[in-house]
Amino acid sequence: MEFLIVFVVSFIVLIAVSLAFVFGKPPTYRPARSEILQLLVDVSESNASMERWELFLSLPIAHDPPLDEIRQACLDILDDSNIGMLKHEGINGAILDREGMLKLREISARLHQLIKADEGSKRLF
Repeated sequence: MEFLIVFVVSFIVLIAVSLAFVFGKPPTYRPARSEILQLLVDVSESNASMERWELFLSLPIAHDPPLDEIRQACLDILDDSNIGMLKHEGINGAILDREGMLKLREISARLHQLIKADEGSKRLF
């Protein structure tokens, strides 16, 4: 009798897991441009967490190529030998050094223009 109960419960669990794999969707990273702009502002104001910043930098953004170019530009800040990320969080939780912050502000302005241009094109249709 115990064998039958264990078998039925195991069978139900296996069916449930199988259905979850068949009908479930894999998790995806699809940030909006406004979310990334807010992240860049937060980083420049030393309000962003290191985890959020590293998540943005580490995952390609396939659904929005211009946004992925912004991500690549942020990565280029880190590749420059003289500027980039601090080895540890700096004063007031800063992630980037002074020169990195200046470059990040330029990238933020470019993203802001991209968002404005996108809003303008949506109004035409």
